[in-house]
Amino acid sequence: MTGCISLSMASFGLMSIIICILLFFALAPINAMVDFNQNYYPLWGQNHITFLNQSTAVQLLLDRNSGAGFRSKLQYESGLFTIRMKIPDKKTNGVITTFYLISDDQAQGVSHDEIDFEFVGTEGKLQTNLFANDMGGREEVYQLPFDPSEDYHTYQILYSPYRIVFFVDNIPVRTFKNNTNRGINFPTKPMWIEGSLWYSQSLWAGSINWNREPFIAYYQDFDISGCPYQPDNNCTSPVLYPWIRPKLDQKQLQVMRNFRQRHMVYSYCRHNRGRFPECVHQNT
Repeated sequence: MTGCISLSMASFGLMSIIICILLFFALAPINAMVDFNQNYYPLWGQNHITFLNQSTAVQLLLDRNSGAGFRSKLQYESGLFTIRMKIPDKKTNGVITTFYLISDDQAQGVSHDEIDFEFVGTEGKLQTNLFANDMGGREEVYQLPFDPSEDYHTYQILYSPYRIVFFVDNIPVRTFKNNTNRGINFPTKPMWIEGSLWYSQSLWAGSINWNREPFIAYYQDFDISGCPYQPDNNCTSPVLYPWIRPKLDQKQLQVMRNFRQRHMVYSYCRHNRGRFPECVHQNT
């Protein structure tokens, strides 16, 4: 994509720049051959992480002793963050398979920024959530129209100062606009990219069936398209970073509405409308 932008600027002018940006936004390049160690490192449960295919894929294992997790080597202020993931195929509640962004101040009980994909159990129930210098609570849950344990699928988080968009297989499923001028919280901090496989001991995810352990999740596509956090970095340039001012066109908005109508089974705005001011505004 960097090459696309440079070529456009040199040879084709403004229209080609716009085309490159639209292509980037509509369908990020998927490069499943990037080595895990180029951009990530094991964060915990190292003895439950196995490297596959010359480290272009990893296997996370969950048993009664431990799960596992990994983290990006850098923090990012904005970007389009992609992973291809296959969740455990043994059916149970309680298993949590994740891909998310998170700020440094994530200690329990502390307000922080976080943008989540979380599979709750292994029956295709996908939850998204947002923390915006607070304790979150902005869950939306979708029952996917496919079995995410049968094959790899693509999950993307677009994080910019203006908008957050969640994608599943290049379909936008949720968007959250920066409306801080209306008193609505919005994530603003540099964040790590993380993935993990763990189990919940609380009732919100249900009880795990340990008779089916171990549970195994697979991840691939470890390329990162983002602006790293550095004191002298300008992560707000739409020319250098085409995800900065994302806007869904009418076709994408209709696709998103259709997906949400058919597959969303829980929305925090339906149950906690008075708690979150964004729930009274159109957030697209």
